[in-house]
Amino acid sequence: MKPMKKSRFFTFIFSLLPGAAEMYMGFMKNGLSLMCLFFAACGLLMCVRFDFMMAVIAVIWFWGFFHARNIAGLDDEHFANYEDRYIWEEYLTPGTFDIKSKTLRTVFAAFIILIGLGMAWDYIMDIVIDFIPGDYWDTIYPIFDNIPSLVIGIALIVAGIVLIKGKKKELLAIEQKEEITDGESNKNA
Repeated sequence: MKPMKKSRFFTFIFSLLPGAAEMYMGFMKNGLSLMCLFFAACGLLMCVRFDFMMAVIAVIWFWGFFHARNIAGLDDEHFANYEDRYIWEEYLTPGTFDIKSKTLRTVFAAFIILIGLGMAWDYIMDIVIDFIPGDYWDTIYPIFDNIPSLVIGIALIVAGIVLIKGKKKELLAIEQKEEITDGESNKNA
């Protein structure tokens, strides 16, 4: 599908949902990645109930709205040269943040599994509540209610540790490469 400028009215209407206007204009990668980012933040808010996620969702919404408006407002030459890229490729220099499609699928699958587990947990809790007397339930409800948040919190901590270790390994590899290069240049001198 070749990107093209379309109705200003419908572009505005679609820009109210992050990513939809980009997809309407034919920028599928750009729109889909922005829409996934928005709905992932909404899903995370529903799963973990962190209040600060509302601010993150608001920022993503405004970013998506003005991103669509800026693309729609480009002159014809710049619009024709605008590349359809994933949203993270648009704002990062090449090589800074390389996401392979297999990694993206794995992360997306894990996210979907977590949402499914949260939904199943809510359903199971609705069944269990009928079998536990009210006085006992009032005591243990806060424990059971916060288990999905605890699981996602632990998953985020583990993901952060993995990212830190990966960055540390990358930095060590760069240092070793520089030491080898410096050693070779000293031998040649």
